[in-house]
Amino acid sequence: MSRLLPDMLSQIRWCGLTRMLVTADNILAEYWAAGLQPRRVTAQATLEGTESLALQAAMTAVIAQLPATNWQRIEIYLADQHVHLMLLPAIQQSGQASALSGTELQAYARAMLLKTYGETAVQWPLRMQDVLQSHASLLATTPVLQNMAAQTLIAPRKYLHMSVQPYTCALWAHSSLPADGTVVSAEPHMLRLLHLQQGEVTHVASLVSDLAEVDSMAAWLLRERTLLGVQASACYWLSEPGCEPVAAVGRRLSQHLAGRLTWKNLYSAEAITSLWQEVAHVA
Repeated sequence: MSRLLPDMLSQIRWCGLTRMLVTADNILAEYWAAGLQPRRVTAQATLEGTESLALQAAMTAVIAQLPATNWQRIEIYLADQHVHLMLLPAIQQSGQASALSGTELQAYARAMLLKTYGETAVQWPLRMQDVLQSHASLLATTPVLQNMAAQTLIAPRKYLHMSVQPYTCALWAHSSLPADGTVVSAEPHMLRLLHLQQGEVTHVASLVSDLAEVDSMAAWLLRERTLLGVQASACYWLSEPGCEPVAAVGRRLSQHLAGRLTWKNLYSAEAITSLWQEVAHVA
């Protein structure tokens, strides 16, 4: 077999691929044209709010800048400003885990969402982590997509496959997370914390902050770990490989916390998107 074949296959998988990153105030996109040597085209539009209509208008403006009318695959990643993550308790009944249908699970998740956020969350799209009902599970909900079918975001452009997901969840899915420890990831103006014990998620939290404010980030991280009683466990800084803006934030934070916790760098198995290089306000 030719030694060039793996490289060729790696290039072919980019054919017709469009990736979009929805931050707090922008939509950034990268398009890879079909071919063995694909050319990268980038686009950007301002997001004028957190409502569905604002997202639709910004998405239309981005798409108008891209050369394609037919795509093989579209991947849309929502930054944490547009996503609420919460940990759903395991479902217990008379001391035993109860088996609920898919509809009943959705009703349980919706009830917990309404309990936390009130009636405003009644139309928020939600997605649950696929775990045993006897275990706590993550619930992700995206208010910006309420009353909107995801497919309408890029209408009338044609595509074969489209996915819409939180950026943080995609990063976790592409990473080999530790069985025990605290995993911290950064996005524009936000940190996300995930704590694991014996491979199970036991806590999730977020901090909205200017990522240049190392003091506030360090204080929040230490406070969260103290409340959990996990000061002795390792702390992992998670980022995409080659993403220097996020790596720089991690370096500043680790230097500030030197001697107060065990700090380790963790990288996803592959890059989710190279658009982070365009998000200047991360650095």
